[in-house]
Amino acid sequence: MSGRGFLKSRLAQVAPKQPEEPAKPEEPPKLAALPPTDIPKIPIASTSPQTLVAGNQQVARGRRAMLANIAQGISSPKLCDDVSTKFSNIDLGSVKDIVRPTISPEHKKAEESTLLKQPQTQIVDIPAAKEEKSPVICRVLKNSEKDTYQMTQLSSNYIRIKLEEDKGIYEYRVDFNPPVDAKSARFFLLNEHKDLFPVKTFDGTVLYIPKMLPQNVTTLVGRLRDESEVTLTITFKRKNLLRECIHFYNVFLRTIMKILGLVEFGRSCYDQNKRILIPEFKLEVWPGYITTIDEFENGLYMCAEVSHRVLRVQTVLQIMTDLMMNSKNTNTDSKQEIMAALCGSTVITHYNRKTYRVDDVDFTMNPLSTFDQNGVEVTYKDYYKKMYDVEIKNLQQPMLITKPKKKDINSKKVNDLGICCLVPELCNLTGLTDAMKSDFKLMKALQQHTLVTPEVRQNAIIEFVNRINGHEVASKKFRDWGLMMRPVPVKMEGPVYKRETILLGNNIRKQVGMNMDWGMDVAKNAMFVAVNMFNWAILYNPKDESTAKSFCKQLAICGRPLGMDINPPKPIKVNGTTPEVFVSTVNNTVKNNPEIQLVVIIFPNQREDRYNAVKRICCSEIGIPSQVIISRTLAKPERLQSITQKIALQINCKLGGACWAVDIPLKNTMIVGIDVYHEKGKQMSSVVGFVASMDKTFTEWYSVAAMQRSTHQELMKSVQDAFHKVVIQFKAKNGLLPEKIIIYRDGVSDGDLKQVEEIELSDLIESFKSYPGNYNPMVSLIIVQKRINTRVFQYVNEKYSNPSPGTVIDSTVTRRNYFDFFLVSQHVRQGTVNPTHYIVLKNGCNLSVENVQRLSYKLCHLYYNWCGTVKVPAPVQYAHKLAYLIGQNVRQMPSDGLCNSLFFL
Repeated sequence: MSGRGFLKSRLAQVAPKQPEEPAKPEEPPKLAALPPTDIPKIPIASTSPQTLVAGNQQVARGRRAMLANIAQGISSPKLCDDVSTKFSNIDLGSVKDIVRPTISPEHKKAEESTLLKQPQTQIVDIPAAKEEKSPVICRVLKNSEKDTYQMTQLSSNYIRIKLEEDKGIYEYRVDFNPPVDAKSARFFLLNEHKDLFPVKTFDGTVLYIPKMLPQNVTTLVGRLRDESEVTLTITFKRKNLLRECIHFYNVFLRTIMKILGLVEFGRSCYDQNKRILIPEFKLEVWPGYITTIDEFENGLYMCAEVSHRVLRVQTVLQIMTDLMMNSKNTNTDSKQEIMAALCGSTVITHYNRKTYRVDDVDFTMNPLSTFDQNGVEVTYKDYYKKMYDVEIKNLQQPMLITKPKKKDINSKKVNDLGICCLVPELCNLTGLTDAMKSDFKLMKALQQHTLVTPEVRQNAIIEFVNRINGHEVASKKFRDWGLMMRPVPVKMEGPVYKRETILLGNNIRKQVGMNMDWGMDVAKNAMFVAVNMFNWAILYNPKDESTAKSFCKQLAICGRPLGMDINPPKPIKVNGTTPEVFVSTVNNTVKNNPEIQLVVIIFPNQREDRYNAVKRICCSEIGIPSQVIISRTLAKPERLQSITQKIALQINCKLGGACWAVDIPLKNTMIVGIDVYHEKGKQMSSVVGFVASMDKTFTEWYSVAAMQRSTHQELMKSVQDAFHKVVIQFKAKNGLLPEKIIIYRDGVSDGDLKQVEEIELSDLIESFKSYPGNYNPMVSLIIVQKRINTRVFQYVNEKYSNPSPGTVIDSTVTRRNYFDFFLVSQHVRQGTVNPTHYIVLKNGCNLSVENVQRLSYKLCHLYYNWCGTVKVPAPVQYAHKLAYLIGQNVRQMPSDGLCNSLFFL
């Protein structure tokens, strides 16, 4: 059985274009036995997008209706032969039943009770472009597959947008005779006919209106201010397809946000009137929304995510004054402290409700400085008084420098140097500093307002839609363009995959609990692959000697149940705290003991330059696994055991062991994770992290890192070189090249999907042909997107709650032209869980929808730094950790001797 999304994308590529013919009755569909690599031909009904006709019966499309009918015991004649697959617990043998459709309730009562009273206008669902209609696939299921997942009622933060039947976006060309060059004159002439175009968007040449004119060519006559006549010829071009209207709808939505009085921060809008004050930390929280409109599988939807923005109550001038006072007490350069604290931050100016990025601080300027305004020298003090009626009190404060946005280039505030100057007294900083983020009490106070439950989140979205519908101007604009939103979040059904079984040492199997935490099971049983520590050293400052001894003793105790035999280490005292002292001590320790397995370093405190120096010599220059621990982490005796257990698991991975495994019955398959780290402040510098599995249990990983400039050619070459290394390593270990390669790649935005699919992937597959024996593996590429605004909720008894781990949304709000799905892999105790978006750009391995979803979910169990599931598949998380360590700390290529272990954990 091939998956819905895969066939949806592949049929569009392989199906030949047929000439238009009158619809003919179709014969009953017949499915024959197919090899796993074939693409089944699915007959597509020409009469209805919802059903296939089989005799006098209608055959269900979609897994949801099928499962509902199976539960009711409905069956029909056998139409399919054996179809096999190689995935655990999914046996696609002879298919005996094909099921009829059922329609799940759409919660009409809830919708009707919340609808606002609107004029009785005929509303229709916005259709997709005819040439892009995706095939609907009849899915079949054996009884033995029932236990792999169960269906549940779900909801998401999407609102359906509907369109009046006779409205859309109609494009017209406007010609002027005699020609009119001035754009302002063109607008003037067209605005003389407001009765004909009460609602329009005009750029000087192209006119967009929501309703078609009676004639294809309309001729009008207008008069300029000098009373000269101009003939306007308005010619109909076309009705824009839905995919061409997406940008217009999103710009239109921005206009609605401004009408509602929301303040724009980047792509988000926030409500200043509903701000929440946190006086004890001099902060305020602004609630808001992140909204986007796009076309999805079931039509046009608005995604609305609840967001929060943190602002400082103090002005920038007050913060600068505090920094100057602190610098006097510490004998540091106050200007450097101010520059470090402000440059790169975002400020808001309340007088015009705009945000700016601070690029510099000019200490030679003040509010009495002047700039050229229409040929007249004006001071900033007089400018703000005249334009905003704001009186600047401190006339000696320095000025903030910001590079203007494109839309502000022609602003009067931009001086002749092309920069915009802001007064610190009138600015407030946004966001949190690193020191604030490390303040436990502050973060706890913020979480009370920002970590909202699913019920509160969905109610906020419903309130937002009601706010638009209830606003006279905003609702009129919606009606003018024929749009309608009902305050009812989308509902759908989705599968919840069963909990996995964790494999430990000595053939012990433990099923994962509801909270997705198997830490207790790991601590009491041997690891899947345990590595003994017979030769290792521990480095510490003399002040931390007692801490080091307690740790070594506890490590030996914790190692026994884990299956690790740990000998006493060689203790080495480090007389000093500087990076140079620790580096030289590590270097001497390894030189005196070349066979040493691991170096453990206890730092007296947290210091980034010292950590970077030690990691650089261990990971790059010497090539030895290292474990760095901060002294205070081991200072509390009551937590020493739990912390030491986690450190023991990390050490085992760094030595080449594996803590646990899960059943993934794919043969001769290599799973790859790719992520890219971009260094802050240097947009052209990046590190590619590349991690690939080497064994059949997917517990042994080989890593490759590449430092480069972020150009397209170098990125492609780095990926191809990394593939060359890991494929050769795979053959050296297993005796043959991998037959299947499944790639999970992070760091790809929606705008780059086509480039990755058409250029990078094709070049990668082409590069395999240069291998001996005309190597041609089956390749699947899955894009992983974790920074998304989609939320998934369980909807039971008209209540919203967090869904169970393993929940999937693969319909309704998924992409029309991609095989994609949303997977919830984690369990959260507070707030709302975040799903991960998976886009299958190529399914060369011919895995079914269920197999891709289950494989992705299984891989979320294999990240050894956490005894639970993580948000993304383990190889992606490993690639992220590798790229971050090399790019942020080591800044050199790692030693080849460490590539066969998870040294970067």
